[in-house]
Amino acid sequence: MAITNFEVYATRLRDDRLSVKLKQTIAHELCESLEFFQLQDYSRFVSILWPVIRDLLLKTPPVFVSTAPEQRLRSTLLEIIQRIPHSEVFKPIVQEVVTTLVSLVKIENEDNAVVCLKIIYELHRMYRQLLESIAQPFLELASEIYRNADQMLKAMDSMDTPASLSTPNVNLMSPSAMSPGPDTGDAASKNLSPATASFKVLTEVPIIVVSIIQANRRHAEQFVTGILPLILHMLELNQRGAGAQSEGAGHSLRAANVDLITAQSKTLSFLAFFARGFTALLLPFQDRIAKLTLGLLCACPAESTATRKEMLIATRHIVATEIRKAFVPLADRFLDMQVLVGSGLASQCILKPFAFSL
Repeated sequence: MAITNFEVYATRLRDDRLSVKLKQTIAHELCESLEFFQLQDYSRFVSILWPVIRDLLLKTPPVFVSTAPEQRLRSTLLEIIQRIPHSEVFKPIVQEVVTTLVSLVKIENEDNAVVCLKIIYELHRMYRQLLESIAQPFLELASEIYRNADQMLKAMDSMDTPASLSTPNVNLMSPSAMSPGPDTGDAASKNLSPATASFKVLTEVPIIVVSIIQANRRHAEQFVTGILPLILHMLELNQRGAGAQSEGAGHSLRAANVDLITAQSKTLSFLAFFARGFTALLLPFQDRIAKLTLGLLCACPAESTATRKEMLIATRHIVATEIRKAFVPLADRFLDMQVLVGSGLASQCILKPFAFSL
């Protein structure tokens, strides 16, 4: 693609006179054209268009309505970042990109924040040595998200309120602007939660923290000591379990329960990582860990086979450490196949080998 085309895109996206809808169309066209770029094109793309994309994301307020034009624009801009090849051309901007994305997670809605976190993980995996400076800011962000677990549960409990009457709790956010509702011709709209109050977002955090700790051991012990109580509290949050799957529960409530259980399974795997590398720090909490592990297995919905599998694998890693002693008084419960594999047909067919491995 010619340099002049990059400059045209940059000029149009910067133009304050253009409507958000038109900018979204321009960004979508740019995103679709990425697959036709040659490697040499990306170097020019990064130098000309990355500053424009960064400024649009940082200087325009996030919105919390899924079909709002501003949301579609921001989503498209993040997709553009996600689709840039992780090659040599990315190195000059990788620190700035990750710093920008960490800042966005603090203010974005849950859908965009999940994309931000996925990009952060991939970039950290590829460019660990260049991203040491983002370790501490991201670990602080992770602690903040876990600290908001109670508010996430409260938002989940309010799912009985019809979507058209509910409003996201934007007090956690800055800025907290809300776009006007979509046109009647748009697809079904939904309100989006703030990123720092979303189980979907929390689900993406543990794998990035593990990657950071593996690359920056000097941050590890202090961080684990501080976040461990937050993790244990999050794992003990009230489980809706079968109640949320009952006939009387709405679709939104069931979906929210799945988000909670998924976030807890990822967090249990997070805890298993700590159990292997920081056993001494976890030993004072071993009885609590054994009980909450049992509680998670009992609460896991019958149809959530993949989630239960992850819980079983995490449990196996935990009981491979000195913490296993705390599981002995609960051995009868952990030997109950109904507890281990659940009542789902798929779980009973697939998970027995994982249960026997305990």
